[in-house]
Amino acid sequence: MKFTAIAAGLLGSLALLPATLLAQTAAPAATDATAAAPAATPSAPAPRPAPPTAEEQLSQAQATVLLLTRRVDSLRLSYRQQQRAYNDLGGKFTSYLAGQKLSQSTRFSLAKNNVRATADLLLVCHSRLSQLRALVQALRNANEQAALSSPTDANPLGISLVDYTKSLVAKKVVDKNQGRRLVDLAAHLTTNSLVKTLPTVGPMLNAVGELLTSVRASSLSSDGFSAAQVTTIEQGLRPTLDFFTALDAARADNQASLLTLDNELSVLQHQLSQLYRPYVQLAAYQEDISAYYTAPPAGQPAPSALDVANVGRMSNYVAASLPARFTALDQAFARAQNQPDILDPDSYLTPANNSAEAVVQLAQQLQSLTDRLPVITNQYSAAIRAAIAQGQQDNLIKPERATKVIADETRRAKDAAETYQQARASERFGETLAGVKPLFKLY
Repeated sequence: MKFTAIAAGLLGSLALLPATLLAQTAAPAATDATAAAPAATPSAPAPRPAPPTAEEQLSQAQATVLLLTRRVDSLRLSYRQQQRAYNDLGGKFTSYLAGQKLSQSTRFSLAKNNVRATADLLLVCHSRLSQLRALVQALRNANEQAALSSPTDANPLGISLVDYTKSLVAKKVVDKNQGRRLVDLAAHLTTNSLVKTLPTVGPMLNAVGELLTSVRASSLSSDGFSAAQVTTIEQGLRPTLDFFTALDAARADNQASLLTLDNELSVLQHQLSQLYRPYVQLAAYQEDISAYYTAPPAGQPAPSALDVANVGRMSNYVAASLPARFTALDQAFARAQNQPDILDPDSYLTPANNSAEAVVQLAQQLQSLTDRLPVITNQYSAAIRAAIAQGQQDNLIKPERATKVIADETRRAKDAAETYQQARASERFGETLAGVKPLFKLY
C-alpha cells in the first residue's frame, strides 16, 4: 500500500508538469510587454535574462522526468528486496516451528539413526586413514630405495662415476698422468662413506660435486690441473651433474610432499579420535581412552601417543555395540515417565548426535587429503621421466636401461594407484557420508 501511494504521488507530479511549463513561458511574455511601455522615470531599466528557449524547456522537462523515473525504479527495487527478506525470514520461522512440533519419540528416533550413521562414518574414516597412511609411508620408503643415485655399477641406470670419468678422460684433452689421477679420484669418491651416507643429497650427485671440488682445488697446486683442463672437466661433468640434480630434486620434492601429507593425516587421525568420546560413553567402552585425546599443537605433527591399533579396536567395538545399546535405550525410553530426560544434553545420546557436524567436516577434510595422493605420485613420475629423457638426450643412459627404469617406475605408480582405488572402493565412504544429518541437533 505504501509503495502504491508513493507511485501515485509521483505520477500526479508528472501530470502537473505541462501546466507548470506553460506558466513559466507565459510569465516572461508579460514581462516583455511591460518593458515595452514608456518608462515612468528617466532611469534606464535593469537588463533581464533572456527567457529559455523551447529546446531548453523541453530538455529541462526531460531531465525532471528521468530523475523521477529513476526514483520510482529505486523505490520499486527496495520494495522487492524487503519482500524477499521477509519471505526468507518467514520460511525459516516456519521451518523452526515445524521442528518444534516434532514429538519426543520422533526426535529420539532421528537421533538414534543419526548417531548410528555417524558412528559408521567414524569407522570408515578410521579405516581409510589407516590404509592411506600405510600407503603413504610405503611410497616414501619406495622412493628412497628408488633414488637412482648409486655412484657405482649398482645404479639401475647404468651410470658409474668411475666408468664415466674414464670415458671423459678418453674423449677430452687431458694428459695421461692427470687423467689417471682423475680416475683414481673418482674411484676414491665412490667408496667414500661420506658420499654414501649423506642424507641431504643423492650419493651420485654428491660424488660428482666432490669430484669437481677436488679438481678445482688441485688446480691451485704446481702439479695440479691447469685452468683449461679444469674447464674441460667441468664441461664434461656438467650433463651428469644436471641429470642427478634433477633426479634428486624430484626425490626431495616427492619426499617432502608425502611427509607433509602423512603429518596432516596424523593430525586428522587425532582429531577424529577425539570425536569418539560420546560414542565410547554411549557404548559403555571400558578401556581408558584418555591417551587417544592428546591433540597436537596447531600446524604441528601429531605426537606418537596415539595408538592407532587401540583406536581401531575402539571404533570396531562402538560399531558392534551400538545396536544392543539402542535396544536398551528403546526400552528405557518406553518406560520413562518423563521421556524428554533421555534427550537431556547431559546424557550420552545428545552429545553424540550433536557431534555429527564436526565428524562430517573432518570426513570432508579426509576426502581432500585422499585426493592429494595421486597428484603427488603423478608429479614424481613425471619428474623422473623428464630427467631420464634428458639423460638419454645427453647420452648418459643406454636406451635399454632407460626403458627398464621407466617400466619399473610405471609399474610402481600403477600399483600405488590400484591400491589407492581399492582402498576407496571397499569402504563406502560417499554412501556412509550421505547418511549423516549434520544439522539435526538436540538441545
